[in-house]
Amino acid sequence: MSQPNVHPGGEADRGSAERTIPERIWVRWPSAWPRTTQSVLRLPRGSRVRRAMLRRAARIAFDAWNRGDFELVPYIDDPEVETRIQHGPGLPVGFDAVYYGPKGHCRAMETWNEAWRDWRADIEDIIEEGRNRVVVIARVYAEGSGSGIELDEWAAARYTFREGRILRVDVAVGSDREGALAALVEHGDDALETAGLSE
Repeated sequence: MSQPNVHPGGEADRGSAERTIPERIWVRWPSAWPRTTQSVLRLPRGSRVRRAMLRRAARIAFDAWNRGDFELVPYIDDPEVETRIQHGPGLPVGFDAVYYGPKGHCRAMETWNEAWRDWRADIEDIIEEGRNRVVVIARVYAEGSGSGIELDEWAAARYTFREGRILRVDVAVGSDREGALAALVEHGDDALETAGLSE
Protein backbone atom coordinates (compact mmCIF):
# COMPACT_ATOMS: atom_id res chain seq x y z
CA MET A 1 0.00 0.00 0.00
CA SER A 2 1.42 3.41 -0.92
CA GLN A 3 1.89 6.25 1.53
CA PRO A 4 0.09 9.56 0.95
CA ASN A 5 2.21 12.59 0.15
CA VAL A 6 3.08 14.43 3.33
CA HIS A 7 3.70 18.14 3.81
CA PRO A 8 6.64 19.15 6.01
CA GLY A 9 4.11 19.88 8.76
CA GLY A 10 2.89 16.29 8.64
CA GLU A 11 -0.49 16.86 6.96
CA ALA A 12 -1.53 14.54 4.14
CA ASP A 13 -1.22 16.21 0.73
CA ARG A 14 -4.81 17.05 -0.08
CA GLY A 15 -3.65 19.40 -2.86
CA SER A 16 -3.26 16.86 -5.63
CA ALA A 17 -6.30 14.84 -4.55
CA GLU A 18 -8.56 17.92 -4.85
CA ARG A 19 -7.37 19.07 -8.26
CA THR A 20 -9.94 19.91 -10.89
CA ILE A 21 -9.89 18.22 -14.27
CA PRO A 22 -8.17 21.24 -15.91
CA GLU A 23 -5.50 21.21 -13.17
CA ARG A 24 -4.88 17.51 -13.72
CA ILE A 25 -4.49 18.17 -17.45
CA TRP A 26 -2.07 21.06 -16.77
CA VAL A 27 0.05 18.90 -14.44
CA ARG A 28 0.14 16.09 -16.99
CA TRP A 29 0.80 18.43 -19.95
CA PRO A 30 2.32 21.64 -18.47
CA SER A 31 2.58 23.42 -21.82
CA ALA A 32 -1.25 23.36 -22.02
CA TRP A 33 -1.52 26.17 -19.41
CA PRO A 34 0.34 28.91 -21.30
CA ARG A 35 -1.30 27.87 -24.59
CA THR A 36 -4.76 27.99 -23.02
CA THR A 37 -4.01 31.32 -21.34
CA GLN A 38 -2.73 32.83 -24.60
CA SER A 39 -5.88 31.69 -26.38
CA VAL A 40 -8.11 33.24 -23.72
CA LEU A 41 -6.14 36.51 -23.70
CA ARG A 42 -6.50 36.75 -27.50
CA LEU A 43 -10.30 36.80 -27.22
CA PRO A 44 -11.88 40.26 -27.58
CA ARG A 45 -11.70 42.30 -24.37
CA GLY A 46 -15.05 42.39 -22.65
CA SER A 47 -16.39 39.27 -24.37
CA ARG A 48 -18.52 37.04 -22.16
CA VAL A 49 -16.43 33.98 -23.00
CA ARG A 50 -13.15 35.74 -22.10
CA ARG A 51 -14.55 37.08 -18.82
CA ALA A 52 -16.02 33.68 -17.86
CA MET A 53 -12.73 31.90 -18.61
CA LEU A 54 -10.70 34.49 -16.68
CA ARG A 55 -13.06 34.14 -13.69
CA ARG A 56 -12.77 30.35 -13.86
CA ALA A 57 -8.96 30.48 -14.05
CA ALA A 58 -8.88 32.86 -11.06
CA ARG A 59 -11.14 30.51 -9.07
CA ILE A 60 -8.93 27.50 -9.89
CA ALA A 61 -5.80 29.46 -8.91
CA PHE A 62 -7.27 30.67 -5.59
CA ASP A 63 -8.46 27.16 -4.73
CA ALA A 64 -5.04 25.64 -5.48
CA TRP A 65 -3.36 28.40 -3.42
CA ASN A 66 -5.76 27.84 -0.54
CA ARG A 67 -4.93 24.15 -0.36
CA GLY A 68 -1.18 24.79 -0.70
CA ASP A 69 -0.91 23.09 -4.09
CA PHE A 70 1.89 24.98 -5.86
CA GLU A 71 3.03 22.27 -8.30
CA LEU A 72 1.71 24.22 -11.29
CA VAL A 73 3.40 27.53 -10.40
CA PRO A 74 6.63 26.87 -12.36
CA TYR A 75 4.52 26.19 -15.46
CA ILE A 76 2.13 29.15 -15.15
CA ASP A 77 4.75 31.70 -14.06
CA ASP A 78 7.26 33.37 -16.34
CA PRO A 79 10.79 32.64 -15.03
CA GLU A 80 11.15 36.41 -14.35
CA VAL A 81 7.86 36.77 -12.45
CA GLU A 82 7.73 39.42 -9.70
CA THR A 83 5.21 39.33 -6.87
CA ARG A 84 4.43 42.49 -4.87
CA ILE A 85 1.99 42.74 -1.96
CA GLN A 86 0.56 45.89 -0.34
CA HIS A 87 -1.79 46.26 2.61
CA GLY A 88 -3.41 49.67 2.49
CA PRO A 89 -0.56 52.18 2.53
CA GLY A 90 2.13 49.72 3.63
CA LEU A 91 3.58 46.25 3.47
CA PRO A 92 1.76 43.47 5.37
CA VAL A 93 3.65 42.17 8.40
CA GLY A 94 5.82 39.17 7.50
CA PHE A 95 5.96 39.87 3.77
CA ASP A 96 8.91 41.01 1.68
CA ALA A 97 8.47 44.03 -0.61
CA VAL A 98 9.11 41.92 -3.74
CA TYR A 99 9.38 38.21 -4.43
CA TYR A 100 11.32 37.10 -7.52
CA GLY A 101 10.77 34.07 -9.71
CA PRO A 102 8.31 31.19 -9.37
CA LYS A 103 9.93 30.16 -6.06
CA GLY A 104 9.40 33.66 -4.72
CA HIS A 105 5.78 33.62 -5.87
CA CYS A 106 5.31 30.32 -4.03
CA ARG A 107 6.98 31.77 -0.92
CA ALA A 108 4.56 34.72 -0.90
CA MET A 109 1.60 32.31 -1.08
CA GLU A 110 3.10 30.07 1.60
CA THR A 111 3.59 33.10 3.88
CA TRP A 112 -0.09 33.98 3.45
CA ASN A 113 -1.18 30.37 4.15
CA GLU A 114 1.01 30.26 7.28
CA ALA A 115 -0.58 33.46 8.62
CA TRP A 116 -4.18 32.45 7.82
CA ARG A 117 -5.13 28.84 8.51
CA ASP A 118 -8.61 29.09 7.01
CA TRP A 119 -9.33 31.54 4.23
CA ARG A 120 -11.41 31.98 1.14
CA ALA A 121 -11.67 34.58 -1.60
CA ASP A 122 -15.06 35.35 -3.15
CA ILE A 123 -14.38 36.80 -6.59
CA GLU A 124 -16.50 39.89 -7.12
CA ASP A 125 -15.21 41.22 -10.42
CA ILE A 126 -12.65 40.86 -13.20
CA ILE A 127 -11.27 44.10 -14.67
CA GLU A 128 -9.59 43.80 -18.04
CA GLU A 129 -6.93 46.52 -18.07
CA GLY A 130 -5.47 45.35 -21.34
CA ARG A 131 -4.99 42.32 -23.50
CA ASN A 132 -2.35 40.93 -21.12
CA ARG A 133 -3.36 42.61 -17.86
CA VAL A 134 -6.22 41.54 -15.62
CA VAL A 135 -7.30 42.61 -12.13
CA VAL A 136 -9.22 40.16 -9.96
CA ILE A 137 -11.23 41.79 -7.17
CA ALA A 138 -12.25 39.53 -4.30
CA ARG A 139 -13.64 39.73 -0.79
CA VAL A 140 -11.28 37.81 1.46
CA TYR A 141 -12.35 36.06 4.65
CA ALA A 142 -9.74 34.42 6.87
CA GLU A 143 -8.95 33.21 10.37
CA GLY A 144 -5.50 33.82 11.83
CA SER A 145 -3.37 30.74 12.45
CA GLY A 146 -2.02 31.74 15.83
CA SER A 147 -4.37 34.50 16.96
CA GLY A 148 -7.71 33.27 15.67
CA ILE A 149 -8.37 36.85 14.55
CA GLU A 150 -10.91 37.12 11.74
CA LEU A 151 -10.16 38.99 8.55
CA ASP A 152 -12.85 40.45 6.30
CA GLU A 153 -11.15 42.63 3.70
CA TRP A 154 -10.96 43.24 -0.02
CA ALA A 155 -8.11 42.30 -2.33
CA ALA A 156 -7.25 43.50 -5.80
CA ALA A 157 -4.79 41.22 -7.58
CA ARG A 158 -3.37 42.35 -10.91
CA TYR A 159 -1.86 39.70 -13.17
CA THR A 160 0.34 40.77 -16.07
CA PHE A 161 1.05 38.07 -18.64
CA ARG A 162 3.79 37.46 -21.19
CA GLU A 163 3.29 34.69 -23.74
CA GLY A 164 0.55 33.11 -21.60
CA ARG A 165 2.60 33.06 -18.38
CA ILE A 166 2.33 35.32 -15.34
CA LEU A 167 5.05 37.96 -15.51
CA ARG A 168 3.98 40.12 -12.59
CA VAL A 169 1.56 39.88 -9.68
CA ASP A 170 0.53 42.99 -7.75
CA VAL A 171 -1.74 42.41 -4.78
CA ALA A 172 -3.30 45.11 -2.62
CA VAL A 173 -5.48 44.45 0.40
CA GLY A 174 -7.75 47.06 1.91
CA SER A 175 -10.79 47.47 4.13
CA ASP A 176 -13.01 48.11 1.11
CA ARG A 177 -13.04 47.52 -2.64
CA GLU A 178 -12.07 51.08 -3.50
CA GLY A 179 -9.25 51.04 -0.93
CA ALA A 180 -7.74 47.88 -2.41
CA LEU A 181 -7.92 49.34 -5.93
CA ALA A 182 -6.53 52.68 -4.71
CA ALA A 183 -3.49 50.86 -3.28
CA LEU A 184 -2.76 49.55 -6.79
CA VAL A 185 -3.18 53.05 -8.23
CA GLU A 186 -0.78 54.49 -5.62
CA HIS A 187 1.96 52.52 -7.29
CA GLY A 188 1.44 54.20 -10.67
CA ASP A 189 -1.19 51.82 -11.99
CA ASP A 190 -4.56 52.56 -13.53
CA ALA A 191 -6.92 49.93 -12.06
CA LEU A 192 -9.10 52.59 -10.42
CA GLU A 193 -9.63 54.46 -13.67
CA THR A 194 -10.31 51.21 -15.52
CA ALA A 195 -12.92 50.25 -12.93
CA GLY A 196 -14.62 53.63 -13.33
CA LEU A 197 -13.84 54.62 -9.75
CA SER A 198 -11.64 57.63 -10.42
CA GLU A 199 -12.83 61.08 -9.50
